[in-house]
This record gives sequence, C-alpha cells and structure tokens, in this order.
Amino acid sequence: MKITSPFINLILTLVGGILLVSSLIDYLFLLIPLQLDDPNWQINLTNSIVDRGIVPLIGITLLLLGWWINDTNNRPKSKISIRLPLFIISSLLGLLFLILVPVHLSNINRVSADLMSQIAQKIEQQQTQIQGFVSQLDAISRNPEQLKQEIAQRTQVIEAGGVIQGQKIDPQQLQLITGQRDQLQQILDLSQKPDQLKAKLQEVEAKLQVQLKGLEEKEIKKAQTLALKQSLRTSISSLILAIAYVVIGWLGLKMLIQKES
Repeated sequence: MKITSPFINLILTLVGGILLVSSLIDYLFLLIPLQLDDPNWQINLTNSIVDRGIVPLIGITLLLLGWWINDTNNRPKSKISIRLPLFIISSLLGLLFLILVPVHLSNINRVSADLMSQIAQKIEQQQTQIQGFVSQLDAISRNPEQLKQEIAQRTQVIEAGGVIQGQKIDPQQLQLITGQRDQLQQILDLSQKPDQLKAKLQEVEAKLQVQLKGLEEKEIKKAQTLALKQSLRTSISSLILAIAYVVIGWLGLKMLIQKES
C-alpha cells in the first residue's frame, strides 16, 4: 500500500524534530547548576531525566516514521547523511540511560546510609533525654515541697478550665497538664516509699524506651521502603529506556552500514 500524503510526512518529521531538539535542550538546562558532589542533586537529576526519557524516544520514532513514509513514496537511493546523526543520538541516549542505573543505585545507597546515621543520632539524643527526664523525676521526688507546688499549679489550671493568665489553652494542652499532674501525684505518693518509687521510675523509663524503639523501627522501615521504591522505579524505567534507544540506534547503524557496503 503506497502512502501518498506528503502532509503526513511533513507533520511527523516536524513534530518529531521539535520533540527531540526540545527534550535535548531540556536535558541541558537540568544540569544547571552542576552539583556533582551532592548525591541528592544527582538523584533528582536522574529522576528528572528518566521521567522525560520517553519524549526524545517519541521524537526519534516520529522522525523515522516520517522518513520511512518519504522513502516509501519516493524510493531514494540513500539518505545515510540524514539518518546517521539520529541513530548516533539514539545510541548515546541508550548508553546514558544504561549508565544512570548503577549511578542512581549508588546515590540511593549513599543517601540511605546518611539517613540511617541521622536516625541513629536522633534516637541516641532521645535516649539521653529519657535518661535526663527520669533523673529529673528522681531529683524532684527528693523534694516533696517542690512536688506539692508543681501539683498545685497544675491543679489550679485544671480547675480553672484550662485558663492560664486569662487565656484558655487548647484541650490537648489541658490533657497534657492533667497527665503531668497525675504523674507528679504518683511520685509524691511514692516519695516516702523508696523501693516502690525506684520501681516506678524504672517502669516509666522502660515504657519510654519501648516507645522510642517502636519509633526507631518505624523510621528505619520508612527510610528503607522509600529507598527501595526510588531504586526500583527509576532503575527499571531507565533500563527499559536504555534498551529501546540502543535497539533503535544499533539496528539503525547496522542497517546503514549494510547499505553502505
């Protein structure tokens, strides 16, 4: 079947050329400003390049389709000079997307390791805060008068309906103050019973440590899930694009070489 519409050939070639050139220009602007020492910048760059990777592929496909229609109609002897740069660009893009796979995985591992280190530091700081809190409770328990003052202040706020210096606090703050009052009251009641007080403080510390452990596991799982998601999504997409570009580029070059010979 002979395709006779030159308009279709013109549209395919025009749109394909625009998509290819504009996408290559877009890739150049993505590199500005260069921050090659920043793995987060490299990850964002890789994601942006891969997310836009289908656009030049469509452009190349439209150009080849337009030229095929033209060849079908006009049957020229050779157009190696026109097609050669296109197949070279396709091969280079395929190589680029292939290289991006290990580079992206390496950057994800670096960022993930840094995030794990930050989580460990955060947990260590919170453990120090827990120990300081328990020590503070122990010190307060040795001063019954101070305990009574702290309890009285919180009781006054609760009885006033959550009003502090003429301003009403929100229900969550009032609930927090109530919990603090009850906890201080328990410490006051146990201040005359050293053994029970020590057991209570150990119970409070153990409870806080369990909560902290749960938070640590949640943060680690979240970081690992995010890293796995980023690795698989971008790497698989980049590998698929690399295969498509390489097939077009290498088969095209092979075809041109066979025609040349």
